[in-house]
Amino acid sequence: MNILGIGGFELLLIILIALFIVGPSNLLIFIRKTKIIYSEFKQKRDELISVVEQTIDIDDDIEELKNIKESLSDVSEKTSKSLKKLKKDLDK
Repeated sequence: MNILGIGGFELLLIILIALFIVGPSNLLIFIRKTKIIYSEFKQKRDELISVVEQTIDIDDDIEELKNIKESLSDVSEKTSKSLKKLKKDLDK
């Protein structure tokens, strides 16, 4: 048995130490509170992962918008040159 890198003997040792520190009457309360704290920790971890993923997505969107802006600048520049050339040809 190997859970999170903890073997059977280590798990038994942890349980015995917890039983010694907390006492048999409060052990179930301690386990419940530990479970609640662990659940809240997992929830906050998942929220943090979600925020980081959203930030990465926003960074990708910003990069894509910069590329679009550059493309539009190029198109605008080419259009401006074409219009100037057309105006010059019409003035002749």
